[in-house]
Amino acid sequence: MTKDNFFYKFNNRYLCPLEKKHLLKLKEWRNAQMEVLRQYRPLTDSDQEKWFTGLKKDKNQVLFALMTGISPKLNFNGYCGITNIDYRNKIGEISFLVNPKRASRKETYKKDFLAALNMICRYSFEELKLNKIFTETFDFRKYHLEILEDFGFCKEGELREQHFDKDKYFNSLIHSVLLSEWKSLKKLCNGKTKK
Repeated sequence: MTKDNFFYKFNNRYLCPLEKKHLLKLKEWRNAQMEVLRQYRPLTDSDQEKWFTGLKKDKNQVLFALMTGISPKLNFNGYCGITNIDYRNKIGEISFLVNPKRASRKETYKKDFLAALNMICRYSFEELKLNKIFTETFDFRKYHLEILEDFGFCKEGELREQHFDKDKYFNSLIHSVLLSEWKSLKKLCNGKTKK
């Protein structure tokens, strides 16, 4: 960690330590966006406390606060990281969520998500030494899927009728990027956008 208290920076977005003070906002944001998450009931304060305590001990997930702004004045606007890490096979799953207000503004959401993907890839491949990271996305999230593919994630497959909501089944799409692909993607990302 640097003296500025962040791990990575990309386009005025930062990965910082996730802190206890973020729990209330995370609970609110997750409960407001349950339709896009694999969460089937509203979270409580107790749920958040238990999750945060467990997170510190769980070596199979690493989550960060996603901050925006210009250092040192940063605003908490979401979280992201790698979960379900399988160190033997060097695989991890991406987790990403931002404030619903930011998520509702397409251009802001795109900038947040692209920056988060860049920083998560850097962390996963360069620090954790993973070989593959993947994500599962419900098929009705067309814009989210478009951003993933624009970044360079490849569609691996489809889990049919994986999610049931509002009396209807939805498919889940699996996308991934490999370490060998990241080397080229990193050059493209850094060429298009300043670090």
